[in-house]
Amino acid sequence: MKNFSRLSFVAILIISAAGVTLAAAPPGATAPPTLGPPNAPVTLEMFSDFQCPQCARTEPMVKKVKSEYGDKLRVVFRHFPMDKHQNAILAGCAAEAAAKQKRFWEMADALYRTQWMWAEAPAPRVALIDRAKELGLNVPQFEEDLDASELRERIDADQARGQALGVKATPSVFINGYFVPNAEFNEAGFHAAIDAALAKKG
Repeated sequence: MKNFSRLSFVAILIISAAGVTLAAAPPGATAPPTLGPPNAPVTLEMFSDFQCPQCARTEPMVKKVKSEYGDKLRVVFRHFPMDKHQNAILAGCAAEAAAKQKRFWEMADALYRTQWMWAEAPAPRVALIDRAKELGLNVPQFEEDLDASELRERIDADQARGQALGVKATPSVFINGYFVPNAEFNEAGFHAAIDAALAKKG
């Protein structure tokens, strides 16, 4: 075991206990939203719910860590809407509809920033269309895409991947296969896991 860092060893224990590995889990949606080069030595895969307040607080931290590691880190977004959040799936579709106009991350920021406007709204669709207008999207196209079954299928595919990996809450993060536990869900914890993954890569 001397060749493994403590974090890597814990990661193996966690994933083995769950009876799954990243490779064995369903792949999730194809071409998911990403930040960073595909050949980055470290991948941070984040399962998130746009109606989740903690996810809204975590996204800026993830982006800050991404800026600090530059091309050494690739961030992959995965949808994981929780059942208790009644508008989370629609919000996910809004982000995917924006992605079709190459504005996923801008819409994600807008959704997190304005949770109070749409999360409990009786007509959330109106609030989401307003976000599209603010971003300067092609609104008729956005509205058409918002109802496309393929967007819901992408969300379902990500959720199936998360469930196979043992994700039970959001946000959940994997760093090169290491599941970051709650106690390490902060900048220091992310730095430790990323540094361990980089060290393992040599």
